[in-house]
Amino acid sequence: MKKLLIQENGVVTILSVIIMASLLLFFSVLIDYARIAAFQLKTENEARTGIRSVLSAYDDSLYEKYGLFGRGGTEGKAIFTEVLGGSGAKYTGLDTRSHFDFIVSQLEEADVQTAYTLGQHDVFARQVLEEMKYKAPVDFTLEVLSKFTSLSKALKESSGAVQTLEDLRKLYEKREELLEKALSLQEKAVTTLIDNEAVAAIPAGSGSSGNSAATSLSLADRYASFARQVEHDASLPEDEEPAYSYSIASYRHSVSQMQSKLRTGGGKREQHDSLLEDALRKIEQSREVNAQMERIVEESKKATVGAYDEVAGADVAGSDDYALPNDTVRDLEEMRKSGEKLLRSSEWFQGYKQELLAQSSRGYAAASEIDQLISLWSTAMSWPLSSSRQASLQNGSSKAVSVVSAYEQDYGPHGTVMKQRRESVLDSSVKNKLSEQKAKTKSLWKQAKNMLGGLSGTSAMPEHQEQFAKVKERYQQNLLFNDQGGETAGPRKVTQAADAEDAAKESSGLMDSLFSGMSDMLLDGRDYFYFGEYAAGRFSYFAPQQLRKLLESGDTDGLSQMASFDNQELEYVLYGFHDPMGNLIAAYGELFSVRLAIRTMEGLVASRSLGHPLLILSAAIIYGLEKTMEDMISFATKGTAPISKYIKAELSYLDYLRIFMLLHGGDQEKRLGRMIAVIEHNTGLTLAQVPSGVTGEARVSMKLWFLPGVMGMLGRLDLLQGKVVGNRYETTQTVGWSY
Repeated sequence: MKKLLIQENGVVTILSVIIMASLLLFFSVLIDYARIAAFQLKTENEARTGIRSVLSAYDDSLYEKYGLFGRGGTEGKAIFTEVLGGSGAKYTGLDTRSHFDFIVSQLEEADVQTAYTLGQHDVFARQVLEEMKYKAPVDFTLEVLSKFTSLSKALKESSGAVQTLEDLRKLYEKREELLEKALSLQEKAVTTLIDNEAVAAIPAGSGSSGNSAATSLSLADRYASFARQVEHDASLPEDEEPAYSYSIASYRHSVSQMQSKLRTGGGKREQHDSLLEDALRKIEQSREVNAQMERIVEESKKATVGAYDEVAGADVAGSDDYALPNDTVRDLEEMRKSGEKLLRSSEWFQGYKQELLAQSSRGYAAASEIDQLISLWSTAMSWPLSSSRQASLQNGSSKAVSVVSAYEQDYGPHGTVMKQRRESVLDSSVKNKLSEQKAKTKSLWKQAKNMLGGLSGTSAMPEHQEQFAKVKERYQQNLLFNDQGGETAGPRKVTQAADAEDAAKESSGLMDSLFSGMSDMLLDGRDYFYFGEYAAGRFSYFAPQQLRKLLESGDTDGLSQMASFDNQELEYVLYGFHDPMGNLIAAYGELFSVRLAIRTMEGLVASRSLGHPLLILSAAIIYGLEKTMEDMISFATKGTAPISKYIKAELSYLDYLRIFMLLHGGDQEKRLGRMIAVIEHNTGLTLAQVPSGVTGEARVSMKLWFLPGVMGMLGRLDLLQGKVVGNRYETTQTVGWSY
């Protein structure tokens, strides 16, 4: 081998040089390529470290008060540049006396851009959910839900009973009004056909002459004498004065008066029939209303599984501590189904119709007899007179007396048929009690409206209205920022129910929605529940003690001063009114409504001994109003009230606001916008300008050791992630990160 390598002809030496040069080229490229790969990894890690360092500078006050991460403090680019420089980019050459760096990087350019902001609803919502996902369910379940779970079945039956009986009550009153109109028309038909004077003209007893005027029978008995007197005077010579002129004239006058009375009573047969036909129509209309009531009753008997049952079936810790008395739910269920007691049978309506048809027929007969009697008298009083007509007059009068008296004995003001029908239609004992209860209910409802009416009657202070205007502007700007188009219409104004009965029904419907929200939270963990719990924990609310003077005496002094935005942030998030009193009216109105629903449930149980469904309902509403007003005073005095007389536990005003968050899931985007507006108002920040995620871009370079031309050629073949500029390799690292 030695001889072969040192031959003088040099062939092998040249070959060796070629081989060594090739190896040197290969290893040079390989070394720089390895350096480039390591450089890529190193700069990527440095960029990630830099961007995390940028996000480490967050707004302390924003986090401490609201649990939100947003960029704050030192400017992001400065941090990013400093971190990249401190990681090795500051070394621009080799100093073998201190170290040997295989990869010496140089920062050419660096920049930081905002990727996400806290003002974006999806970003804001994500941070809120992260903050609340562990804490919120535990808090709500232990503090509130366990106390409602035991009431769920009772409130389900109570809500069904109130809504069913209230629907039936309105139809019941409509049906009874129609029946009373039919009864009035029936009575009017009798007096139209035979009024009091006509009855006097045809007395109940044969031969009676009446108290103040001659009757048909008495005149008939005197007819023969009258005819003879007329015949006598007619036979006298012309120069002789009539002997009976005064008696004849008096008799004719009495007959004329009697006929006039008979015509007054018996000459209105068409009106009599028309009134009875109208009464028949009223009965048919009332029967149709009764059919609507039957459908409601049948629907009320159907057992349904809904939100109440889902809440009742939930395994909630602590719910066993709040048990209702035995049979409470069963009693309420029976009341829900008790509406059938208000129905009238189809046989009842058919019997009433038959009665009117019979009255019409007998009225026709009575009118015919009167007409015939009038005709008999007209004939009897015409010339020539004949005493033989007395018998027909007596018979006609007796027959008319018999028919008319029989009609009047059945259908007159004191007639047996009308008496029974009046008792059947009017049902006075129940309706009188209902009327008394309604008067008391009306008085209590007036007190309740006055109790809360001071809120709507309180004038807002200009500075408070200005606060709300600024918050509204922030809210609308945030909606626009999130492409929600701003708010074109405000929330629906809260209106009080027209009467206590409507208020009770509305409160039952409110309770249905409330339990639906609880069920959704238990089954699906709805996001709006977490948002509500976040707001309840972070925002202010209007303490009910501030309403004590208003609720106790109606005194509104000082209330307007306390109605600033800073005192009702939670109510604003919940309802969204941009005025000082609107959110308070809505919150305390719903608080009253929920308390009324619970207290009315208690009233149904307490009043079940009254028997009649509407008496029970009316008494329950009275009980509910009285106890609810006591609850409102309790809130104003100590901030809490008993959840029910059956549950020995109390809930605060704040607890109810948390419950109402479940009731008003509403438009999530608008609720998030209001939450952001509250935070911006308190911090002075614009969350749309507060970064929660950033993107860092750094351009760094490294000096190539060997063959930059070859590395440049590799770069043109897309074998490198960066590019070769002169004798340096450059790459750009882009890294994004968020809280």
